[in-house]
Parts: sequence; structure tokens; C-alpha cells
Amino acid sequence: MDSIAGTADNTLIDQGAGMAPEKSDDTADQRKKLDIHDHVEVSDYETIGAPFVEDAKMSARNVQVYYGDKHAIMDVSLDVGRNEVIAMIGPSGCGKSTFLRSLNRMNDIIPICRVEGDIRLDETDIYDSSQDVVLLRARVGMVFQKPNPFPKSIYENVAYGARIHGLVHNKAELDDLVEKSLRRASLWDEVKDHLDKPGTGLSGGQQQRLCIARAISVSPEVILMDEPCSALDPIATARIEELIDELKENYTIAIVTHSMQQAARVSQRTAYFHLGKLIEVGNTKEIFTTPQHELTENYITGRFG
Repeated sequence: MDSIAGTADNTLIDQGAGMAPEKSDDTADQRKKLDIHDHVEVSDYETIGAPFVEDAKMSARNVQVYYGDKHAIMDVSLDVGRNEVIAMIGPSGCGKSTFLRSLNRMNDIIPICRVEGDIRLDETDIYDSSQDVVLLRARVGMVFQKPNPFPKSIYENVAYGARIHGLVHNKAELDDLVEKSLRRASLWDEVKDHLDKPGTGLSGGQQQRLCIARAISVSPEVILMDEPCSALDPIATARIEELIDELKENYTIAIVTHSMQQAARVSQRTAYFHLGKLIEVGNTKEIFTTPQHELTENYITGRFG
């Protein structure tokens, strides 16, 4: 696993201790639990840290997302580096999942949602009117919070995307693709003798790895993960985290998580969102040990969230 993991085990014992140093002049009143809305002027904050990287696989500039009249994402600019894992953290309702879903236009399925700004995959404007959304989602795959295998066999769950995208030309090629995808998802040895069985009959952790195999079967360049372990037990979570660490060798990964321990274990960079704004971005170890922004520190020390 990433070198951060050792630090995480020592520093992320719980959300309220050991992450960021308490200021020596804090009073008991200052250390009390805060309400997230104590900082109602969040729109005044500018992103601090290092939101941009030299080798960006995806780049977002001045992104605004609206749900009807609600301004859900406010002027967010962020790069996702090539072959890195970036974690997006923040309190519920902070906009991290909304922003993640804008990276492969999943928000398009919500009629009242409107996205403004510039989001690029390499040099491609993904919101250009000529962009084929189906092909975009093959390049930028997504794994959701709750495992959602198709009501098909394990084999067909993995084969389906490759077949409809015309990535294979015969049964032998399809068999090879299914096996490779399941191996990359660390699932092959567990299901190789049961490929004709329903994917929905697997355990929760196995179903999530099947969904990851399904995502990577179409050879994506980026994998988006929206709280992929929130519905899983600790053992299944550990398997997914190990898999994420392996996948970053070949894929760019952006993950939304409510678990700061998980963010510390799997990511190289972390982005903290607060009430629709991107507050701070930086090296994961530094974010969790020496955050620059008061809001980031308050969140990771458990004072709200």
C-alpha cells in the first residue's frame, strides 16, 4: 500500500484526535463542536494549497453546478493527475459527489441540473456539444456507492460493455477480456468456476469488485468512485483499498469518501470541499497533519462533519 498508510495508522485513530495539532491558545469554548454553518460566508474563500498539477489527466476550471436555483458547486478549479488517486472529502452536502459526477456527465440525467465552466479529459472538452456521452463514460468509468451488478450472469456483467462498444470480435477475445478484467479486479479466483451464476448472488464486497471489473472491461482512462466502500464490511473494504492501490498503476482514480482513514490509506492527494466550495487541496499526508485552512482543520479534527 501507499507509504501514507503507515502514517494513517498512527495519526488517524479517530476523527477527533491526532490529525492536526491543536493551537496552544485554544480555549475550551473554541474546541467545542462547531456547526458547519458557522462559516456561512464560505463563498468568500479561495482554494488554497495545490489544486493544479503538471501532468493532469483531467482538469476542471471555474466549474459551477446548479440544481434549479440552488448553487451546488461554486467556481471549483482542480486537476486530477495522471495515474494518481485523489480523494475528495468533506461534510455531507458539501458538493464532493456532485463535482465527481460532473467529471463524466452523470449529472446530465438530472433534468434540473446545469453545469458551467470547463472540464477536460486530456485536451477534450467533455461538455462540447459534439461529445458522445456514451463514449465519454467508457473513457471515464464510474463505481457507485452501492454495488449495482446487472441482473445477469457474472460473465455477462463484464462482457456487456465490451460487446456493445465493439471492443471484441469473437468469443475467444471476449473470454480473454472477461478473465483479464476479473483478474484486475482481484475476483477471478473466487468466481472462475461460477461465471454463469448471477452477479447479484455474490457478497457485497464481491459485487463491488464485479462492478469494478465491469468498469475496467471497456478500458477506461479514468475511474470515478463514489464512496465505494460505505456499504461494505471492514474485510471487503480492505480488499477494495488494496485493489485501488494496484489499479493506479494503469488508471487515474478519483474517489469520494467519508472515511478520512481511507483517504489517507489510498490517495496521494486530497481535496477538501465545504458548502459547495473547494477549500484546500494538497498532499494527503500534509492535509491530514498540517492543514493550512481553518475549515480543513476543523473538519479533520472532528469539530464538525
